[in-house]
Amino acid sequence: MYHPNTHSLTTLVQPTERLLRERSRPQQGLALAVRLINVGLLVAIGAIHLHLWLEGYRFIPTNGPLFLVDAIAAFALAVALLAWPRPIVSLSAAGFVASTLGALLISINVGLFGFKESLGASFVVLSIVLEAIAFVGAIGWMLLVRAGLRPPSPASTASEL
Repeated sequence: MYHPNTHSLTTLVQPTERLLRERSRPQQGLALAVRLINVGLLVAIGAIHLHLWLEGYRFIPTNGPLFLVDAIAAFALAVALLAWPRPIVSLSAAGFVASTLGALLISINVGLFGFKESLGASFVVLSIVLEAIAFVGAIGWMLLVRAGLRPPSPASTASEL
């Protein structure tokens, strides 16, 4: 029997296959497509940060090492989302891209750790776009999976018979 209180933190670590088992093929396909797009976005974000770090950002005090940490984190989250598709990974990815985007916007507007970024700098606009899309995608995938947690309503079950 379904109890609304079962939607606890434990649902964040359940396998998505189990969560989506009762959903239709189009819903499963959509969830897979959104997850794979999110993986690609995380790889792109990591590649940009690694490229910038290699091109000279590594010499910027404090921010330089953070670019490398960002690249590693993006790649790790992409692998995790690909290999272990759980809502908690998507939530982590959403938090990661939100903090990365927030740091970039702070750096552009007021500076961060003594460094002020420019909108005209390499990959800044692309990073803003990719990180915003990745945030929406990570939340969207998590919501798709969460929708799979709900049992079919009695009306939809009766109409399928």
